[in-house]
Amino acid sequence: MSTSRNRNAERVQQSRISRQRSSERSQAKGRFGAIPERFMQPRLVLLVSTAILVCFGLVMIYSASSISAMTSEDMGYNPFYYVQRQLSFAAAGVVLAFIVSRIDYRAVVRNFQIPIWFVTIGMLAIIFTPIAGADAYGATRWISIGPFSFQPSEFAKITILVSVSYLAQQYFIDQTIDKMEFFKKFAIAALVPLVLILAQPDKGSTLIIVGTLLVIGYLADVDRRVLATIAVAGFIGFAFLSLKDDYSRARVMTMLNPWADYYGAGYQLAQGFYAFGSGGIFGVGLGFSRQKYSYLPMAHNDFIFAVIGEELGFIGVLGLLVVFGALVWAGFKIARYAPDLTGRLIAAGCTSMFIIQAFVNIGGVLGLLPLSGKPLPFISYGGSTIMSSILMIGLLMSVSRQSRLPETEHDRQRATWSMAEGQDDFDAPGFAGLTMVDGGVGVGMPLPRSSRPKSSAQSSARPSRGVLRSRNDDAPQGRITTDASGRRRIDLGPSASDRLRGNNTRPRR
Repeated sequence: MSTSRNRNAERVQQSRISRQRSSERSQAKGRFGAIPERFMQPRLVLLVSTAILVCFGLVMIYSASSISAMTSEDMGYNPFYYVQRQLSFAAAGVVLAFIVSRIDYRAVVRNFQIPIWFVTIGMLAIIFTPIAGADAYGATRWISIGPFSFQPSEFAKITILVSVSYLAQQYFIDQTIDKMEFFKKFAIAALVPLVLILAQPDKGSTLIIVGTLLVIGYLADVDRRVLATIAVAGFIGFAFLSLKDDYSRARVMTMLNPWADYYGAGYQLAQGFYAFGSGGIFGVGLGFSRQKYSYLPMAHNDFIFAVIGEELGFIGVLGLLVVFGALVWAGFKIARYAPDLTGRLIAAGCTSMFIIQAFVNIGGVLGLLPLSGKPLPFISYGGSTIMSSILMIGLLMSVSRQSRLPETEHDRQRATWSMAEGQDDFDAPGFAGLTMVDGGVGVGMPLPRSSRPKSSAQSSARPSRGVLRSRNDDAPQGRITTDASGRRRIDLGPSASDRLRGNNTRPRR
């Protein structure tokens, strides 16, 4: 009798310990979050690749700008002038991105889409006024207020992307608007800011936005013939705008032959070619660029890719592209698991903007595209571009945080399992919803050594323990068996090897 009481006491103590450990695991999950791998993996890759790109960009900005800043009175002879400013802009972008990532993007597009659009239009219109407009390199793209200046088109890209993504959700999925209303709202949300951006003129941003809209249309299952027609019309329009004035036409001619006007329009591109030619396979070494000694104009901005090629060579350029590829993979993975069409298009649109803008910058530096003045995302110097790029990372994180796993048949079946009335919950790892009745042990937890029966006779004299029950009482009964040594087991049927064999005992293919 005392032995039986001791065994019961040990079972109760074991059950209490198990419940305490389960409570600790639940608290740990509450602190760190039980996030499925399919969501956490792209999220971590996105954050790590972004951090690598931003830090690498700071290093290259210092390397490319330290000489010019150290010899300039306007920069206070401070070699860290551009790095310090870039770091402050990046920190501001991180704060904004963190705030955005903690907010449900669906609440933003439903409640704040219209106010954000009006603010964007206002910023795009202000740059045409003499109060805040600043002319630079043949275009009016910046708002200058005191010592600060920023480029509204960088933030207008995000506004257009979010607005069009929500319109697609309303038209294709929710069907709350008809075709005519969709086109009207699309013209207001996308075409109006596009016209203002093109009037600056900022053909680079226009190209990036139009390319992103084509990607969104493809993912929203717009008719492929319509998309092809828009793409062809856009190419013709871009070619016309590139040849209609002397300034734009000079950029096209420079792309074709920079040596024709070596000391004029082709000087910057030719110096970029010299930088790549000096780099070779492994580069001349980090910080040992020769072109940054006032030979290559805007070495820390538009042409920072040429400095990377010179100092780190082909291997460094390839490594940079690999990190960009990891970021793109993570972005499209997040888009794949987005909870709705709006999130899917926002995530895919942000990722596509990174790809297209990087292609425009790299293509211009390599002479494959006309120079557009668009910086390399996360790498080139520029407060507006680094803030908008990090802000889009915050949008991607917001989409990822709202992703949920769909309920499966196993989840629904597991939800029907419960504990028999009046029995303790033996919550051990591996139970996956199985419960213990009258002190019995379920799957995944070995029977305590002190509570194992000494013989089959002793176990048959007591009521069977560990029988699994469910709410609808359809669970199989009598699956607890005892072998000759007195070890109790749950009979799971034939072994895996037996299930794979037929009557001829040969394995199935």
